[in-house]
Amino acid sequence: MIKKFQIRVSGISFIKKKLILLTHKKKDRCYWVFPGGRVEFAEKAEEAVIREYREELNVKAKVVRFLFYNESLPPDYPVHSLNLFFLVKPITTDIRLEKNGVIQNVQLFEKNKIKDILLFPKINNKIMENFEKWVEDSK
Repeated sequence: MIKKFQIRVSGISFIKKKLILLTHKKKDRCYWVFPGGRVEFAEKAEEAVIREYREELNVKAKVVRFLFYNESLPPDYPVHSLNLFFLVKPITTDIRLEKNGVIQNVQLFEKNKIKDILLFPKINNKIMENFEKWVEDSK
């Protein structure tokens, strides 16, 4: 079994006070994720999250600031991930999802819907605790 370490970036963004999330399908599982992905070699984290917004959502975006990090060490998957989360403001909001077999859908969520969705990483509570502040900060 090959073991790897990866750095990933994710953007937390809002449109009309609603959180942008993507449906992610892997094997037989379907769950919600933030726009983002792996940081490429010699790529700065902020550049990576902007690139991911362009690739996944076809939108221009800018990083407002770094928010927090999260580590993932799944017991059934040999990848250790360091996830860097940024507050990102879409400059254009005409989202055109790039379906790639893994990303299935994009949806905007109000705060009261976040608690019960299957979100990876499992940071539902952190999102709910900071929702209003991050909406305000991203204006």
